[in-house]
Amino acid sequence: MKDDLIISIIQKEWPLFTNTQNAGQRSACQDQMANFIISRHAYWSMYSSPVLQSYLHDLEVAHMKDQNLITFKYGYMMAYTHPDEFLNIKDKLPPISTVKQSLVTAIMTLYMKWELDIQREIPGFDTNHRPIEAINNSQTHTSVETYMTGELQSYSEVTLENILAHFLQCSKNGINPVKGYLNALHS
Repeated sequence: MKDDLIISIIQKEWPLFTNTQNAGQRSACQDQMANFIISRHAYWSMYSSPVLQSYLHDLEVAHMKDQNLITFKYGYMMAYTHPDEFLNIKDKLPPISTVKQSLVTAIMTLYMKWELDIQREIPGFDTNHRPIEAINNSQTHTSVETYMTGELQSYSEVTLENILAHFLQCSKNGINPVKGYLNALHS
């Protein structure tokens, strides 16, 4: 069932990703469907079925509103990577509520702890040549922290609540879901 949910999500995300308008020219990765499927399958594998069901619902609601959650993700990332250009698109993005930002912050606290634990254990392990922390963002390299923050900001509050509950359960059980995600990316 979980894999079916992941496949449904990826089937809905691919057209959104490949049709996202880039500032400037189209990114080469937007034509690499196989890489997209592998990376998104690995990413979604770290979550529970309730998270997946909730995000699938987010995608369906966004579709009914003619919204592109992938475009929103990259738009939110621009606040950190291209702040001047972000000002030109900010009004086209849904505002981030205080509740949503609090959920993202709580999730990112856990996520970054796990990411940094992995880097201490295995330096350089699968960062895709990205810096880990946002402080190291550049015009050409977006950090793991910034990428994940933009990703989360595109989700509904309900999905974020499900992610936080899942991550808190993982933490309680001594499980690092980020490690599972990165291992899945390499398998």
